[in-house]
Amino acid sequence: MALSSRSSGWGVGWRDFDNDGWKDLFAAQSHVMDNIDRMDPALRYKEVPLLARNVEGKLERIEIQGMEAVAGRGAAFGDIDGNGSIDVVMAVLGDRPLIFRNAGNGNHWLIISLVGSRSNRDGFGAKITVNGQSGYATSAGSYLSANDKRLHFGLGGAREARVEIRWPSGRIQALERVSADQVLTVREP
Repeated sequence: MALSSRSSGWGVGWRDFDNDGWKDLFAAQSHVMDNIDRMDPALRYKEVPLLARNVEGKLERIEIQGMEAVAGRGAAFGDIDGNGSIDVVMAVLGDRPLIFRNAGNGNHWLIISLVGSRSNRDGFGAKITVNGQSGYATSAGSYLSANDKRLHFGLGGAREARVEIRWPSGRIQALERVSADQVLTVREP
């Protein structure tokens, strides 16, 4: 990938940051060797994190305003402030973590929280499909990081969603005409 071919990525996540229904890319970046520029002047130890917007299958780099190069490591993803947009907490080697708050836009979204009964309590391993997009319930993340266990889906202009959940127990649950812009808790039947 030309966007990151000369970089080292640690914390990486595909998330829909602009709620348009296309997963975008964030990567905490920094070379593993703090003196890499002595061996290869084209490489740098500290790097600016990569944020790339997915425009119908093509990634375009987005500049993070005011961001300087850091020794980025892990990245955790979730909606910290409850506005329906994905935020990022990035670990920085030798420094405080950085929080990237996403102000959002006018696009719609749906966050799903699962409660298992026959399956495990958090529904981990369930496959959720919302308006043709799919995701798996997990809190597993990137390097030394854990994500919000809730699943986030950008809906673009859609005000409603069709939700299908394939629980680890094998049960399939479908929900029709689910209103957008909410955190929906779904209990396994």
